[in-house]
Amino acid sequence: MRDYDDITDFLGTWGPFQLTVFFALAASILPNGFVGLYIVFVGDTPSHECLIPEEYNISDMWREAAIPVVMQDGVLKRSSCSRYKMETVRNFSALNYTPNVEVNVSEIEVESCVNGWNYSKEVYESTTVAEVSRVVCVLMYCRSTV
Repeated sequence: MRDYDDITDFLGTWGPFQLTVFFALAASILPNGFVGLYIVFVGDTPSHECLIPEEYNISDMWREAAIPVVMQDGVLKRSSCSRYKMETVRNFSALNYTPNVEVNVSEIEVESCVNGWNYSKEVYESTTVAEVSRVVCVLMYCRSTV
């Protein structure tokens, strides 16, 4: 069986070319390491809630009340995946009813986020999740302000 040195003997000795190639390859490793850290910042899912488009023409009181409040991790938060049925909310708003005074909002039927989501820009200006959601909404013809 041949020795490793005998097999690689045709490459020659360690010289300036091998040194240049070695450092060029070593330097290329540094930026590649940052790619692993990059996803930590752009892959997060920002807080979000159902989008209520402006064309629904509902009052500000009803716009606030249109998202159900749910218990999440022991804290009351606005739901990120449902809203009250917009047709019903629009009717109550048009009649100038006051939410949770003249109308028990929790008794209104709940629907999914059919118009997309409104993402918080409090922590991140843009994330992969928000951008993919925006593209999907454009492809599905829904309006979104992400």
